[in-house]
Amino acid sequence: MPDNPEEKLLILQLSEDCRKIARLLSNGTSIRILKLLDKRSMSAGDLADELQVRLNTLKYNLDSLLEAGLIRVRQIKWSRKGREIKIYEAVKKVIILLPGKKNPDTFSIFTKLWQNIPDNTEGTGSS
Repeated sequence: MPDNPEEKLLILQLSEDCRKIARLLSNGTSIRILKLLDKRSMSAGDLADELQVRLNTLKYNLDSLLEAGLIRVRQIKWSRKGREIKIYEAVKKVIILLPGKKNPDTFSIFTKLWQNIPDNTEGTGSS
């Protein structure tokens, strides 16, 4: 089991945070950004070119995805003109919505999920 399950698990009660995540995941541009960043890390400029969207539209979506914790800045580079260029990557997370649960026990939820993941090492010679 991973050392810190909270890093890979996002548990949301039905709340404003839940609504923000739902809005992000129903936004076509956000989904396209997540799909690209799942394949490789990219700068905002590269993403805008690839998606053929204006940079200000892209920045709005990037800021929302960053705030929700679905992407992160992997590194910062500097352009020849001395400008900061952020390189983004997707964050691998499981998102769970819990209606009506006030104080979820994150560790027990993660443990139950972990117990239900099929063992991919069967037949590979690993033990």
